[in-house]
Amino acid sequence: MSLYLLRRAAVVAGGPTGQLARSKLSRQLSTMPDGAGFSGRDNAKNNVNLQILDCALTKVGNFGWTREAVAQAAAELGYSSMAHGVAADGPISLISHFMDRALDETCIEVDDQLHEFDTPTDRLRFICRTRLKQTLPYLRRWPEAAAVLAQPQNVPLAMRQLGTLTSQMWYLAGDQSTRIDWYARRSALAAVYLSTELFMCEDRSPNRQDTWRFLRDRFAEMESAESIAAKATAFGGQFSRNLYNILASRGYVAH
Repeated sequence: MSLYLLRRAAVVAGGPTGQLARSKLSRQLSTMPDGAGFSGRDNAKNNVNLQILDCALTKVGNFGWTREAVAQAAAELGYSSMAHGVAADGPISLISHFMDRALDETCIEVDDQLHEFDTPTDRLRFICRTRLKQTLPYLRRWPEAAAVLAQPQNVPLAMRQLGTLTSQMWYLAGDQSTRIDWYARRSALAAVYLSTELFMCEDRSPNRQDTWRFLRDRFAEMESAESIAAKATAFGGQFSRNLYNILASRGYVAH
């Protein structure tokens, strides 16, 4: 991936996002040339797995977030998916790969434009909108991904992904909060982002105008809240209700 992403990971490695940043850095370094001091076999395997998962994203429209999508991609590229183990937990691997890639691409896209916004809130809203647009090509199938992430065995991964997303968003927006405020702000942003993403799944307005209005209103509510912690709790409850209602309407959970 880009040198920008490597530099960004190194900068934040000593702060509250350090563990997440180092994980991201490790992921980037895993695909560097053998001369960087990594095993050639491991490097080749990682590259093949990433190629398969990238190709599998083009199969999601037809096969959903499934092992079949991964297997189809492997066959198309001339690989055995089982030989590399990439299809062993196909659905969650594919979803996680998409979320990693979408965040990387969002960071790259917004990097040269954030100086155009005057406030952290304006920057955050722009970053959220940019990231949400990454999901648009998969929107018809995204509730399926949400259902997979909501399974008990996948909740820890879902929370890590969400933590990475919100931490990087706040970091890019220039947030300097610490300690309890740090966690409260990220919880609040997570609720704003997820509720908007779920709203977007049902939005049929031209150019997703209602989604962007919904996102703007959620940020307005976030700014007007008397307490960031109280607001985070309120949004958390709202998100839980929205998630259940959307999954139930699509038949992924029982009413």
